[in-house]
Amino acid sequence: MIFSIWISAIIIQIVITVFLSTQFIRYRKEGTAEPVAMSVVIAARNEHQNLKKLIPTLFSQKHPDLEIIIVLDRCSDESGNFLRNQDRRNIKIIEIDETPEGWDHKKYALTKGIEAASGDWIVFTDADCRPASGEWLNRLNDRITANSKILLGYSPYQGNGTMLQVFIQFEGFLTAFHYLSMALLRTPYMGVGRNLAIKRSFFLESDGYSDFKHMVGGDDDLFIQKNASGNNTRIVIEYESIVFTEGKEKWAEYILQKTRHLSVGGAYSLSDQLLHLFFGGSLLLVWVLVPFLFTENILPIILFYLFIKAIGYRFAHSKMGVGFNYIWLPLVELMYAIFLPIIALRSKFVKDIRWKN
Repeated sequence: MIFSIWISAIIIQIVITVFLSTQFIRYRKEGTAEPVAMSVVIAARNEHQNLKKLIPTLFSQKHPDLEIIIVLDRCSDESGNFLRNQDRRNIKIIEIDETPEGWDHKKYALTKGIEAASGDWIVFTDADCRPASGEWLNRLNDRITANSKILLGYSPYQGNGTMLQVFIQFEGFLTAFHYLSMALLRTPYMGVGRNLAIKRSFFLESDGYSDFKHMVGGDDDLFIQKNASGNNTRIVIEYESIVFTEGKEKWAEYILQKTRHLSVGGAYSLSDQLLHLFFGGSLLLVWVLVPFLFTENILPIILFYLFIKAIGYRFAHSKMGVGFNYIWLPLVELMYAIFLPIIALRSKFVKDIRWKN
């Protein structure tokens, strides 16, 4: 009985991996070569050191019509002084001392930045992010069509070789693997605010974050949940379009970050919640049942399972522009199968979830 359940979980995982990875065949780079005005909007809370690294990469962007809007949310560090000493020709600084009641701090800061923007498109990223190239905005621009309202990009984590960093890189890839492939299937359900573009008029017409302005997190995926469709959403993948981000260096920091991310999962549509549960549940069964199968010759099955997974992920990586070390696949997938459900459960009970203290 246990063996049959295990084999069923193996088959489900293989089918999901093959099905989603083959969707990347659909990706085409065509769009428009006509430059559109873009406004990069960043909400920052005491991010002086990160802004010192990020601003030069934004100034180096080759897009011909760009403005940079930095919204300083209740900052007590040197962020303001640093920004005021920069070249102000295409940078706007908005300083917020207090968030109105009923608003999440980050959503309010982003909303004020969007309201001050003059670009046709709003491009979102975070202070701890770094575009992979000076062509980042041009690659986003290349994917815009007459029907485009939302562009979903890829933002992988950079690592330093520690086990935590390797796991974060895999978890970030798997998240992107799912939301990008589903968008290619014309059923977008989320994006990440580290590399995301929304047409400004569409954001305002959609009432922005009004339906969930009080929730911590979800400025990216909940907006996509509410407003994205197969007709108005496109993905942007290839190395020049990537925005790298720094992974947390301590497990406690990562758990807090992931708790915030997963806390908005209950606001997803029922179908999206069930799909995530189906994937996570079958993956958990694949690994937790292994100790109960010591009398079976399961090694060839596990090796075949890992081989198919590695091939599927490698194909997706070839389209997405960056990959990870597959020697770690068995371990990080085991960690993902066990660790993510625990954090998801934790997110249901933790009440004091904050963007930044």
